[in-house]
Amino acid sequence: MTTFLDTNVLIALLDDKHPHHEWAARVLVDRKVVGPAIVSSVVYAEFTVGMSTKEEADEALFTLALDRISENDDSLFRAGRAFLKYKKENKGPKDNFLPDFFVGAVAEIMGAPLMTANGKDYEGYFEHLVLIQP
Repeated sequence: MTTFLDTNVLIALLDDKHPHHEWAARVLVDRKVVGPAIVSSVVYAEFTVGMSTKEEADEALFTLALDRISENDDSLFRAGRAFLKYKKENKGPKDNFLPDFFVGAVAEIMGAPLMTANGKDYEGYFEHLVLIQP
């Protein structure tokens, strides 16, 4: 079974002093036994913010043996619906959640779990999304 990774998991994997490093490394190994580990285009974009070059980002993903996938129209529409629900229920205090909804939607549409250290950002917005979290 495919597992999607959130940006915070990538950061934890690459920083051995990160509080979730051990958890992320252990769970990633376990998840790769049952299928590929994937990052979406949105996660890749967020992840590259901390990299000096595209080559550095690509090398990190290669070292972690992660694959990439692009969002499809179904997941993009689903992300928009989740964001709309968030804005209505929370009176829109934050506008930066849309990327998280892209990440959650692509995993949900693909029927794959999402490995994340901040599950609270997804709970209540994706009825069928399975979260793997510390």
